[in-house]
Amino acid sequence: MNTRIAAVAALSAVLVAGGATAANAAAPAKKHAPKSSISISASATHVQVGASITFSGSTTGLSKGSTVTLQEQNTHGKWVSLHASTTVDRHSSYSINGTLGKGKQTLRVVDGTTTSSSVTVVVK
Repeated sequence: MNTRIAAVAALSAVLVAGGATAANAAAPAKKHAPKSSISISASATHVQVGASITFSGSTTGLSKGSTVTLQEQNTHGKWVSLHASTTVDRHSSYSINGTLGKGKQTLRVVDGTTTSSSVTVVVK
């Protein structure tokens, strides 16, 4: 009788393990959304007051037509959106032209929760 119980237990274990493997194989793989990112570069790191400067870069994971906005870090460390934005083109790139106030400016580009690293421009 013990041999019979052992055989049934062994067979049950094999069937359970096989069922679990089959269930795992049948489960669809989870797709992770591509992580979005934005790069930034400035056409100059030192400019005169009133001179135009271009901020440009490329994006990944953002749709064509997504709006990217230039932000400046204020003296309290808070990021403030400037009145300078554009849309991502079909090549996943962007370009924003503008002028900055006098002083050392730290800037970045954002789209929703995706932010670029920062660049510093000194305006004299």
